[in-house]
Amino acid sequence: MKKSSRRRFLASSAGLLGAGLAGLPVLAETNRNHSSERNASGMIYRTLGRTGIRVPVVSMGVMNASNPNLVKEAWKSGIRHFDTAWIYQNGNNELMVGRVLKELQVHREDVILASKVFLHDKRGVQKDKDLKDIFLQRFHQSLERLQTDYIDILYLHDVSDPSQVNAPWLTDTFSELKKSKKIRWAGFSTHAYWPELLKDAADKGFYDVILLSINYSMSHDTASIEAMNYAAAKGVGLIAMKTQCQQAWYKENLPAEMQKFYEGKIMHSALLKWVLRHESIATAVPGFTTFQQLEEDMAVATNLEYTSDELKFLTDHNVQLALNANCRFCGKCLPGCPHNVHIPTLMRAHMYAYSYGNVHMTRQTLSGQNGLEACAKCDVCVAQCVNDVPIARRIGEIIPLLG
Repeated sequence: MKKSSRRRFLASSAGLLGAGLAGLPVLAETNRNHSSERNASGMIYRTLGRTGIRVPVVSMGVMNASNPNLVKEAWKSGIRHFDTAWIYQNGNNELMVGRVLKELQVHREDVILASKVFLHDKRGVQKDKDLKDIFLQRFHQSLERLQTDYIDILYLHDVSDPSQVNAPWLTDTFSELKKSKKIRWAGFSTHAYWPELLKDAADKGFYDVILLSINYSMSHDTASIEAMNYAAAKGVGLIAMKTQCQQAWYKENLPAEMQKFYEGKIMHSALLKWVLRHESIATAVPGFTTFQQLEEDMAVATNLEYTSDELKFLTDHNVQLALNANCRFCGKCLPGCPHNVHIPTLMRAHMYAYSYGNVHMTRQTLSGQNGLEACAKCDVCVAQCVNDVPIARRIGEIIPLLG
């Protein structure tokens, strides 16, 4: 295609996308990101906020992976940042990462290790000292499993409210771990609707890195994009997770003849590119579990330009309608439940169970005070999604998991 023709094509496509996607930078030229550079192999690197470190735009979310050879291949493919957590696979996930890196004889300074401390199962604990003790105990378990003296990025996992990360006992603990060089940077992860969290953290300036859930189903959400840009401008390093909308929205809502076209490479690469074309995101941690998925994600790491098929997918009217069934964890359904059930948590548990096939994370997500027991006793679900998430049906599918 000639350059002039290509410009006309992009301009036309941009008009369509602007109308359908609230003007978000789906077609923003990647060279506008002046912080992006390429290494000798062509992989795109970006700076992770005030940490100053350079990371490939594609990293590895290890949560669902159980094959050490996949981690080895990820390293050999150029991935240098591995995201795990104390809670994943009852600790076996961290054990696997530690063993693989040791077997590969990776120099510690050449890899970025991120892990998370999970505290939702200790919601009944009231004393700050007890919470701190639990936090540190789990952190030190992570160090031992990963066979390392320090963790580069340590997160408090699954934050939903600024009060959680602003608690003095937590900030003091992070500061102590930094001073003792047990961690390099402090952060938190969030699956909730996070604009308020990002802006609060950016203004306070304590947290270095935030791991957030973002995907194409949020393409109309200008508040989220503005919050990301604001936090990045303040020096917060932003890492994206849940980038490929790993829920069965396309199987549930797309016509049968379209599902085969959209369930594979085109869908996953288009969705990952859409996230990474936002200049505020330094890297993403897609949770690939196969060598084919690794190969597809690494292709994105060297080229963020859309193919014609990817553009067709992103602009397809049926796709945009189907995405309304993807839970964005916005919480707008909560006032409609008379039993105060935390519906976004249940939708995330459904995602782990039916999209990831991750039984352990499903059970862990359901282990907190989410109200699923009340759902099991309720005759009619009256909670409604502002989009098209089938709340009642998905709750009905996870109620059997209570036992």
